[in-house]
Amino acid sequence: MKKFLIGIPLALAFACVPLSTIAAPVVRTIKQTQASGTQAKLQTINIWNGHGVAISFYEIGETIKKVWLDDPSQILLDTDGCLSGLDQNCSSPGAGLIHLRRIKRVNIPGIPQTSTTLLTVITQSSSGERKAYSFRLATSNSTPKYSQVTILNDVAREQTAPKPQLQSLVKTQQTINQIRGGIVVAIKSGWILQQDELHQRLQELIGYIQAGDDISTATNKASVSQDLVNKLIALNNNSDNLRQGNSL
Repeated sequence: MKKFLIGIPLALAFACVPLSTIAAPVVRTIKQTQASGTQAKLQTINIWNGHGVAISFYEIGETIKKVWLDDPSQILLDTDGCLSGLDQNCSSPGAGLIHLRRIKRVNIPGIPQTSTTLLTVITQSSSGERKAYSFRLATSNSTPKYSQVTILNDVAREQTAPKPQLQSLVKTQQTINQIRGGIVVAIKSGWILQQDELHQRLQELIGYIQAGDDISTATNKASVSQDLVNKLIALNNNSDNLRQGNSL
């Protein structure tokens, strides 16, 4: 009974936590072109008391070679690998993640006290290409909003976006040819007239398929039943079979 009564205040306390805090995202994403290159804009990363933030380059497969932190008086920097200038006896510098942690301000002679500082990161790709990233680090006393910043290679994803496969294009064209063939058979048989509204809607159907819509979407847009399309394809196929039989 005591355990049950003790658990009630804890449950109520947890229930009173704002939903925005519970559901706060852990990872913030920044596109590569937003932080590096001629089109980049200086991205601000907040560092909170007792809440470290990591900057990850794992997603883009680049290796961190060197970093500069202009004002180390209140932010400590660490990496998951050794870097020249930060670690002694670093024969093979390289890392994939930077961890930032806020500390109580330390007075360093010659460094003015500011609310923000600049972090510069030099990376190298597997092909040997080097890139420079710049981030504005700002100390914050508000509620932490994320614990990791992930750099995403948006350019690479656009370049490697899946393209329509040749086999799919061939199949689409075959379907269009079958529908057209069925329309020709229906017109010759007197079931459809070229001046009819139905003929116009069938031409719109073919146009939607050519534009990339699947059969279901195209039939809905053109107000043509799937059953009619199937019958037209069957008419074309039967006509082809008859022609092949006569040629034999």
